[in-house]
Amino acid sequence: GRAGGARMSLTVLTALSSPLVLTAAALGTLDGCGRLVVNMPRVLELQYAYAKRIMSKGSQQTGASDPVGFLREQVMESDKYRYNVLKLFVKYDTDNDGKLTKEQLKAALKEFPALDKLCGTESTESVYTALDTDADGMIDYNEFLSLSAGDLRLSTADALLESAKVGYVSDSYEECKTLTAEYAKTFYLATLAMEDAKAKATWAIYAWCRRVDEIVDGDTAAQTPEEMQEMLDEWMERLDRMWAGRSRKGLDQYDIAFVDMLQQFPGSDIEPYRDMVKGMMMDIPDKVVYKTWDDLYLYCYRVASTVGLMTLPVMGTADGVTLEEARDPAVSLGIALQITNILRDVGEDARDRDRIYLPVEDLERFGVTEEYILKTAKEGGEVSEGYRELMKFEIDRAMAYYDQAEKGIPMLSPGAQLPVGLAAELYKEILGQIVENGYDNFNKRAFVSKERKLLSLPALWLKTVTGGWGKE
Repeated sequence: GRAGGARMSLTVLTALSSPLVLTAAALGTLDGCGRLVVNMPRVLELQYAYAKRIMSKGSQQTGASDPVGFLREQVMESDKYRYNVLKLFVKYDTDNDGKLTKEQLKAALKEFPALDKLCGTESTESVYTALDTDADGMIDYNEFLSLSAGDLRLSTADALLESAKVGYVSDSYEECKTLTAEYAKTFYLATLAMEDAKAKATWAIYAWCRRVDEIVDGDTAAQTPEEMQEMLDEWMERLDRMWAGRSRKGLDQYDIAFVDMLQQFPGSDIEPYRDMVKGMMMDIPDKVVYKTWDDLYLYCYRVASTVGLMTLPVMGTADGVTLEEARDPAVSLGIALQITNILRDVGEDARDRDRIYLPVEDLERFGVTEEYILKTAKEGGEVSEGYRELMKFEIDRAMAYYDQAEKGIPMLSPGAQLPVGLAAELYKEILGQIVENGYDNFNKRAFVSKERKLLSLPALWLKTVTGGWGKE
């Protein structure tokens, strides 16, 4: 895997959603606590899907001779489509013109593999011919509706189509929810304390960040810098297309939820998303060097501060505070978190990836060489005096950004203040642990124990309810 940038967008979200931060989110408002309790059983939904598998093998004799009838049976047995088959139609009508081409119908029928298995490869042609009752070469939604049972057609086709469109968007959010629950369990639980609309929007943002991260750091990541660059270029083009609200062609179900999120929270800005992609591009070369702090600052902004700017319109601000006013503190928090991430992982990055994210100008200032860092990380050894002074300098820089970020916590909506403030304080303690470890981040990993996290909660809760953030 690759270093900080490819992981940081997810690291920032994780920092905001440890089990303790989840508790804080619930404590932040009584309403949030209620939602947490009410929604906890939702997690069990994910298990139900795995319990339903091989249900029936009927219609073996009639299916081969009547593919449409067999497909109708498959639709009626489908949890997704039996109540409104037009949800399937909407999903594959990527041109949004109310019609399916043969290729679009073929893609839709792939959701029913039993059809091809039983009826053979001619099934698509048979279904297409049977549904195209006006022989115009296209399947409109009235024709497609014939796949439903008679009693489901009592409602008008237009009403069912509108219901299907709403249902498809809802299903898309469910896909984002499932992805979030699978890869970020504590973060997912934290979203259950949010209002429903904010939780859905956050799932969509997480899914977007997760998938761009996968391009450079996932199991299916491109193998060469050239391939990564090409995939990220395509991702950028896809982002622009979604933002413009053009055709759904080429978009998947995660994208549908993302597009809807943009419509539900119009304060969202495309630039943080573009900037994150650019940050991933900065991490592509095998040899990554940041000569100055300004160079590293840009990287930190792109891979970390952007997350705060993405979620800010969703989290909301306090009464009388604009998104623009809350922007700079959100950026500062991202910078602070990323510096902390870099300092914590100096040894790991050097040892596993031959990477050093510290600015060259800082190394030179304290007489620390790249060779020293690489050798000490891989072979062990004493921490030099120059390296200690370098770490003190970098920690002071991070603390300055934490101070700037803290001034923005009162600008957030009441329900967001405690989780964000707590996450910042807990991450800040990683820096304190580096100091306690004698600045040895080569051989000792700095972390904050669960006990220490728990002990910090009462004071931070009191600080929040008394309006103490940013007043020290």
